[in-house]
Amino acid sequence: MRVAAVGWSSLWCIALFACGGSSGSADGPERSGDAAVLADARTLTCTSLQVASGSIGSGQTVQGLHTQTLSGTQDRWAEYVEFAPGTSATCTYALPADVSVADVVAAEVGINYRGPLKSEMRWLFEAWDYAAGAWVLVGDNTFAQSWKWTATSLALTSPQRFVSGGPVQLRYRTTSTADASLLDLLVVRIQVSASDAGTPGDAGTPTDAGTPGDAGTPADAGTSTDAGTPVPWEGVHSFTYQLTNYPQGKLDTIAGSKFDLAIVELSRDGSDDWFTAAEITALKNRGKQVLAYFEIGAIEEYRPEWSQVPADMKLGPVDGWPDEQYVKYWDERWWPIVQGRIDQALAAGFTGCYLDMVVTYEEIPAGSAGTNRADLARKMVALIARISQYAKARNPAFKVMPQNSPELVDDPAYLPAIDGLGMEDMYWSDDLACDEAWCEENRTNAARVRAAGKLVLSTDYATQAAHVADAYTRSRAAGFVPYVTVRELDRMTVNAGWDPQ
Repeated sequence: MRVAAVGWSSLWCIALFACGGSSGSADGPERSGDAAVLADARTLTCTSLQVASGSIGSGQTVQGLHTQTLSGTQDRWAEYVEFAPGTSATCTYALPADVSVADVVAAEVGINYRGPLKSEMRWLFEAWDYAAGAWVLVGDNTFAQSWKWTATSLALTSPQRFVSGGPVQLRYRTTSTADASLLDLLVVRIQVSASDAGTPGDAGTPTDAGTPGDAGTPADAGTSTDAGTPVPWEGVHSFTYQLTNYPQGKLDTIAGSKFDLAIVELSRDGSDDWFTAAEITALKNRGKQVLAYFEIGAIEEYRPEWSQVPADMKLGPVDGWPDEQYVKYWDERWWPIVQGRIDQALAAGFTGCYLDMVVTYEEIPAGSAGTNRADLARKMVALIARISQYAKARNPAFKVMPQNSPELVDDPAYLPAIDGLGMEDMYWSDDLACDEAWCEENRTNAARVRAAGKLVLSTDYATQAAHVADAYTRSRAAGFVPYVTVRELDRMTVNAGWDPQ
């Protein structure tokens, strides 16, 4: 994203990838009206699928059940599992290593189904009850529309009985031979007690923050022992995102809202009129968590640090933004700019930081650092890790959330450095469906971040009611926290029926 002195816009999706026209399912995925997604949940994916009778589609695997990617009447064979008439199949879901049976306080089954109506053919969702030693009914396809992808959540009441003797086991079956059915999502979501939530076992520990020559760790950044490790992010079920046009230059409108979290600029004018500690404290006293937005891969001419960035560190204008320049974010001379922004956020008492222009590593020429694209990715992860280490050495509770480029999850140093991920254009980009291959890759990689126990915020840009509903429905079904607004990010949007009133 880029913030302009008189307005703001981000054309990341359009300028780079041309999100293009409608998906062929403009009415989007449906969701049963009474099935809310469990808040603050950790998602468990199926590790094995055992077919006791019947069959699944040729070449299809359990991976098709891990992430919801389909809506309307979309049919992409590799992204779902087809269950033949008369099939009975069992999925197994292991608890994370850091979660004990006693920690599980709530659970549900997340589903995206396409197939016949219950009146035509009944498909059952069952769970193994270790206490009773029997399969118990969780639900069926009552919620579904006829041969249209429909998402829902089914509660696993008294959840400890489903984990007390081993992994969660879900059985999906029918005795009817009328027709097949399809599942694009079959996951288990659990809530764990706050005091015992711990840190996801696969988060690891930062091991490669780089070197001073490539934005590594300076002597004053502290150590990973000082900083601790990212902790679960509690209490975020909704958020708002506004970067300009604060009424009277104040945050009162956001303070008076019901949102749990707000992403705002470090300054009210995009320059050096910083929001004060008193203003941020006032927001937090109203129950808000507050993230400070700033860029780490580019700089605009109107920023107060512009004159501090040498000409040889600037790599040319950001496409469509002549007053904004990509920077050599790995250059040690860039670190004081970033450090100053972190210090400002810490001094003002922000909950954490929201880091934009991570995409710089993808957009600049691959040889910009004299190496290649993979090295540019490593250098970006090193900078994010350095930010996390520096900030947490000073406030271990400080949150670090980069925006976009979820494919960085492939770098082993990435997940330990972040507390969450912000994503744009997950489903809709200015009322155009995001259905290109890169959109699906983004959703899949964001789901991997979510499965690691991180908070994922999804921001979509749409104004049409059907598109707004689609974005909220699909995002929540995937375990993300959604928000839909206008690309200018110059207002606090409250979507009736979807955002807290």
